[in-house]
Amino acid sequence: MGYMGFGLQKWIYTMRPRQPFSMQRKGSFTDVPTYSRKFKLQHSKTKGSYNFGIILFFIMVLIVVLSVPHWIADARLRHEQELAWAIKRDKEAFDFLLKSGKWRLSNGRISAASSEFKLAQAILPEDKELNVLILETLQILCLEYNQNCNDLDQLE
Repeated sequence: MGYMGFGLQKWIYTMRPRQPFSMQRKGSFTDVPTYSRKFKLQHSKTKGSYNFGIILFFIMVLIVVLSVPHWIADARLRHEQELAWAIKRDKEAFDFLLKSGKWRLSNGRISAASSEFKLAQAILPEDKELNVLILETLQILCLEYNQNCNDLDQLE
């Protein structure tokens, strides 16, 4: 005996095809339960949730109050580190511009040296060596090339 249809139960494989517009075939032999639950409006029976919310709020406020000084200290430390990094970067840029300006001045590129010295002066305007070099380059530019004489008059 082999496989005969959709199952091995005789009533399944002996079923005849249904006539058009006829009654439905046999259904399953199990009853389908119907949903009969009814709802009504009523108050919640849970108690203590209001107290729990207040306690949770105070715990969160306590955590925030205790962590604020740490946040302030971290922000202050980060600011000091950024300030030290900016000062170091400015010092490196000033040294590079001063060295480059001296090299250009020694090679006879006076206007390029003057622009390098002006950029360095924007970073550190009170440097004595830089101010002397700027004065020298402006004197050379004014006397030999007749350029930047107004800048020289302003410095003197």
